Order: sequence, then C-alpha cells, then structure tokens
Amino acid sequence: MSAASITSRPSAPPYHNLILTGYMGVGKIGIGRPIAARVGVEFVDLESELNIREGMTSDQVRQLFGEARLKALETDLCREFSLRRSAVISVSGPTLLDATNRERLLNSGPALVLTCRLDEILRRLHASPGARFHDPRVRAAAINQVRRERQIHQIAGLRTLDTTRLSNDEIVENAIAFWYERTSLTV
Repeated sequence: MSAASITSRPSAPPYHNLILTGYMGVGKIGIGRPIAARVGVEFVDLESELNIREGMTSDQVRQLFGEARLKALETDLCREFSLRRSAVISVSGPTLLDATNRERLLNSGPALVLTCRLDEILRRLHASPGARFHDPRVRAAAINQVRRERQIHQIAGLRTLDTTRLSNDEIVENAIAFWYERTSLTV
C-alpha cells in the first residue's frame, strides 16, 4: 500500500464497524487492536468480553453448562456489538457461522476473514506465550478446531485476507483499506 493511499483516507473513522473473523491462531486480536488504535476507535473481542462477563472461557462455559448456553451468550454479545458504530469487532468463525449472529453483525459493517496456512497457524500457536501446543493431544484438538472453523469460507460474499506471508503492519494496512473501501461503497 502506498503512502498516498494511506493519506487519502478520510480523517473521520468509518461509521460502520469492521468485523474481524477467522481461524484460531490467525491473530484477530493482535491485528484488531492496532487497527482500532490507528483509526482511533474502540476494539472489542467477543471471547475476551465473554470471559470478563462470565468469569470463564467459552470452553469452560461449554463444559459446565453446555453448547446451548454458550450459543445464547454469544448471541447476546453479538446483539450488543451490532449496536455499536465505528468499532473493530473480533469474533470467532463459528460465531459468525450462526445465521442470526452473522446477519446482525454484517448489518453493522463489513467482515474480513483472516486466513493462514495450517502450518503457519500451528507455528504461531506454538510460539505464543503460555502455549500449550507442545502436547500432541492439545495440538490435535487445535487442528480439528481449525478444520471446523474453515466452514466460514462457505459463506458467500465475505472477503478473505491471507496473512501467512504478511507482516502485522501489512495486515493492518490491508484491513484498514478494506474497511474504508467497503464503508465508502455503502455511503
């Protein structure tokens, strides 16, 4: 991306939200925060918000209360997030696979699916602080989760960005350009 295209952006942040989704390990949070900071808007992550409100992770909610309770909590958060404007919202691929959540969120702004090659996802997860992926069982579960999350590609009309060979700055700039481009199309 050239410096001219960066400076040609409007000074005001887009009115619509930017929805970031994708597989576990592609860096939705690590990319979402710098996007929000550069544009000067709020960043919210569904998993983090659920963890704060419930005092446990989504996996813990699923184990203790079942899949239905987790889906209800995600739906409530998606309803709340869809009412925001000019925010970067990070949600998991499975959350966006739910038709109600998808409709609500996509009505609030465009979605960008961050993707990555499986070997790179595993490398990132392995290298992340506190990684548990040294255990083959945990690694196998992660691979299965990523395979399930690939269903996000079956949703028509979602733009994808392969992050495998891009630096964080390149990913951030591409995502911001996409956001401004899509927002200008809807105005």
